[in-house]
Amino acid sequence: MSSNNNTTAISTGAPVDNLKKQEVKQGHSFLGCLCDMRRAVIILDTLGFFGSIIGLLVVILYDKYGTEDDKQLLMLENYDFGAFVAIYSAVIIAHFSGIMGALTFTICPILITILMNIAYAVLSGLSKNWIGLGVYIFLLYPHVFLCHELAKGIMTKENYRSQERQSCCCV
Repeated sequence: MSSNNNTTAISTGAPVDNLKKQEVKQGHSFLGCLCDMRRAVIILDTLGFFGSIIGLLVVILYDKYGTEDDKQLLMLENYDFGAFVAIYSAVIIAHFSGIMGALTFTICPILITILMNIAYAVLSGLSKNWIGLGVYIFLLYPHVFLCHELAKGIMTKENYRSQERQSCCCV
């Protein structure tokens, strides 16, 4: 009797160990579904950056061309122009540092923005401006989570494009 050693290889797929595992997003999504924290920080700080520039320009224009009635309307009749320029300049720098920190995956510049948002949240709370307090706590949210993800190594330059990038509307 002859033994039949003819075998046919049937492809059942490669062993699991030989396949590259599909990486799963580990980072937090802004508001649960919109975008990754890096993108959220870039978008929010860009809006804050340009909004602060517009605010600074308004203060400069009202100081130069505004009447006393205009200043009273904006409650600027007893203000120190230098203080307004200094505060707006610091806010512009803080938003810019947040943008740069997110773009370069660096924690320290983002911490500057976090400190600014904490300061404004405290000032809003002390003046019983509850809407302002809510806004600054909301602005803290993506910055704190991004710093956490960067510190834990969840989001890095190397894995951002392949694993952590998420967007609902931007490319």
